[in-house]
Amino acid sequence: SHPPSRLAFICQDTQAQLLVTHSRWLPTCAVDGLPTLCMDQEQVAVRQQWPEDNPETFTDAESLAYVIYTSGSTGQPKGVCVPHRGIMRLVKGSNYLSVKAHQRMAHVSNVAFDAATFEIWGALLNAAELVVMDKALTLDPQQFSSALESQKVDHLFVTTALFNQVANQCAAGFGSVQTLLFGGEQCDPVSIRKVLAAAAPQRLLHVYGPTENTTFSSWFEIHDLAEDAVTVPIGQAISNTTLYVLDAAGGIQVPGVVGELYVGGEGLAQGYLNRPELTADAFVPHPFLAGQRLYRTGDLVRYQDNGEVVFVGRVDHQVKLRGFRIELGEIEVMLNQLPEVEEVVVLVREDTPGQQRLVAYVVTSEDIAVNSLRNTLKAHCPDYMVPGAFV
Repeated sequence: SHPPSRLAFICQDTQAQLLVTHSRWLPTCAVDGLPTLCMDQEQVAVRQQWPEDNPETFTDAESLAYVIYTSGSTGQPKGVCVPHRGIMRLVKGSNYLSVKAHQRMAHVSNVAFDAATFEIWGALLNAAELVVMDKALTLDPQQFSSALESQKVDHLFVTTALFNQVANQCAAGFGSVQTLLFGGEQCDPVSIRKVLAAAAPQRLLHVYGPTENTTFSSWFEIHDLAEDAVTVPIGQAISNTTLYVLDAAGGIQVPGVVGELYVGGEGLAQGYLNRPELTADAFVPHPFLAGQRLYRTGDLVRYQDNGEVVFVGRVDHQVKLRGFRIELGEIEVMLNQLPEVEEVVVLVREDTPGQQRLVAYVVTSEDIAVNSLRNTLKAHCPDYMVPGAFV
């Protein structure tokens, strides 16, 4: 769903040496001068060309495992550099989930979304089975529920938006799952109550974390929910992870007082690819441990008396929608490039409970068709960043 210009930028920014794809995607993702390998056409030739023995590896825990791109307020996406140690900390020996050999992990996330790291390596590094599910299947709650049961899925992560959709249309749909994890945006207590009342999974976990700290940073297990609850905590740190709620001077906030959340530990990314200034701003020296760093999440949170952390809001204009992190400023920059546009503000609106969408408010010097605004964004931004309405 990414436009060619964005894919080309990512290939150039990473200095990619090879594009591995499928022939049906080639017309939209080919980049001039970049060698291409179409697996559906050249798989046999590749197998014949290379030996079957495992190649020698010089990788260690600090080596770069992947670069994943997130929205950037300047109009350009930024690549988060995640090392191998971050993946190991996420899926091996952790306190929130233990995946056993031969269990089944569902893979429903887009690979451009870092939850795919949890799904793929959570299965493969624990000798479990990865059950790949088609996107269209997940959009039909009844079919999705049937597939989870027939495929005997043990562990499943879904975005909060998908969780809410299933809860509202097929509340018992997760009943066959052993562990259900959900997160990516602020949760809806009404949807959670529906799932708990209908047919709850054995374990229901609300998870939180920025891409810069390898997918998940905290977790909270939900057993029940008070009738007057308006939110659910993001909980406590996963293993080998630190959470600090700090004030503007870098001091630790007492329970009940709002501060900014800083995260650290073994999941911390190396920084942003080719963006040293952004890296220095976001990955700051640890105020209590010399030689270590923390990531400034930009999330406002507070401690509860029991030590659990509760999400309150943002310090900036970043939002999360359907699990994707979006800098509203990036959309505004793109629209402001049109000569007819004088001012623009992009907001998230929730006109229907549980149904969030992007809305762009635009002031123009002359009449301009909404399709022109929408097409401008589609040429540079992925679909999830194109507003559903223009005013």
